[in-house]
Amino acid sequence: MERPQINTAVPKRRYHIGNFQAVVLGDIESPDENNYFFILALVPEGEDDPVLYVISEEVVTDDDARATVITVRADGGEKVLGPDPGWRDIERFTDDAVAIVQRVMRLTDETPNRLM
Repeated sequence: MERPQINTAVPKRRYHIGNFQAVVLGDIESPDENNYFFILALVPEGEDDPVLYVISEEVVTDDDARATVITVRADGGEKVLGPDPGWRDIERFTDDAVAIVQRVMRLTDETPNRLM
């Protein structure tokens, strides 16, 4: 799985979902040309390495326009969703990213608990 390259980021939200911790990062500075708005990293309890990323980022479309998409990265590959400019808002991104995590990781019976 390709990890997002991050120089600095600020934790904005933390969640407990089943046997996982989810951290939402904002104010992200990256060494590459990616323009990340938010990144949710999902880490199994007791481990250090994320198993899933949900990323809100700006991309350039085929017609050279800019769009905000969500990219989901896991060991099984990558999927891009969108575009949707609402994913630049932390509340909207977090709601959608947590729902994506619940579906992908089969945690729909688990209630996400916000810790921060």
